[in-house]
Amino acid sequence: MLKRLQRNFMVLTMTLVAIVLFGTLAISYTATQTQLDNFVVASLDRVLDTTTPTRPYIGVLTAASGSDDESNFGHMAVYWIDIDHETGTTAFNDSAAIIGPRALSAVMNAASSTEEDLGYIPAYDIVWKRGEVPGATRIAVANTTGVGTALSYQLSTNIALGCVTLVLLGVAMFFISRWMIQPVCEAWSLQRQFTADASHELKTPLAVILANNQIMRSAEKRIPEEYHRWIESTGYEAKRMQNLVMSLLELSRADEGRTQQGIYRQDDLDLSAIVEVMTIQFDVVAFEHGLMIEEHIEPDIHVVGDRDALEKVVKIFLDNAVKYSTQGKPVDVTVKRVRKGRYARVAVRNWGDVLSPEDISHIFDRFYRSDKARGRETGGFGLGLAIAKAMVENNKGTIACASSAEDGTCFSFELPVA
Repeated sequence: MLKRLQRNFMVLTMTLVAIVLFGTLAISYTATQTQLDNFVVASLDRVLDTTTPTRPYIGVLTAASGSDDESNFGHMAVYWIDIDHETGTTAFNDSAAIIGPRALSAVMNAASSTEEDLGYIPAYDIVWKRGEVPGATRIAVANTTGVGTALSYQLSTNIALGCVTLVLLGVAMFFISRWMIQPVCEAWSLQRQFTADASHELKTPLAVILANNQIMRSAEKRIPEEYHRWIESTGYEAKRMQNLVMSLLELSRADEGRTQQGIYRQDDLDLSAIVEVMTIQFDVVAFEHGLMIEEHIEPDIHVVGDRDALEKVVKIFLDNAVKYSTQGKPVDVTVKRVRKGRYARVAVRNWGDVLSPEDISHIFDRFYRSDKARGRETGGFGLGLAIAKAMVENNKGTIACASSAEDGTCFSFELPVA
């Protein structure tokens, strides 16, 4: 749970950081692109304006300050063609730039085939603009290869910078998140220790209470009849409390990665045989509830894990299915290979009440019961599925729950195949 908390914190934080970082870089790239586009258009406008020199100055106009003119950014070399209004003859400028005959022909064709005054020819990376000068129509032409190269360089730089920044921030956030959840880890550890210690301390007085209750039951003939129900009630509640204490002990052991016999074992197990034996044991219980257990077990599926823990998980699944299934409906038990045969899946399906998405999201939480009244009727404490989850995860597996009116309620777990 704490690892999931840390992971969720990192995912949320890094997502927000990525959005802000790449958003800022995108704005920077867009601003640069707009400025360079304006730079190209300003250079074209310069040769279309007969009141300014047709060739850019070096070191004079670019140094001007406090001016609103685009010359503050400097200008690029521009080639232009003048088409005389009366004779239709063309005059070319080749003192500021040189243009090849194919590119020139492409420009003339593009300008003559459209009414637009501004255009771009991708094949030659050329931007052209048309304007009027005294006695002629002028077409200004500029090559934007350098502009495109600059934009490509900035884009690749921004992406590399963003990725490197995210990696560095990810490393930093990993250590920060560990530091932030440290108090939670300590509190969680103290809570688990308290649960384990309290459960151990309660075992002895409960054993004494049950023993004394048994003695009183054996002497019921000497006790007035009106007191018999109190004796039975005391024994019943003491037994419930003993079951709760044992469940808490089992959960604390699972949290620590050990069973009652010690550390979780890693043995080669025939999972198919384990589930089949547990199913046979529950046949009588299911029959008493008016149910039938239907098996769909692939033989000889082996996994590595702890036998006692896996038997406990299957028992919890079967117990829940039998308790909450609709009478007359079958309980389906399935064992099969999944995910291209690399994992073994054990699923127990019943046809009881459908669980809501909210219930499913909390179904493996401690002390959670989807139906509080039904939980009291069946004597549950909401710990069985929490124990199952801890045991499956200690065996390097995953656990899941799905519920719908069409497919029933299915509890399952998956383990790597040996």
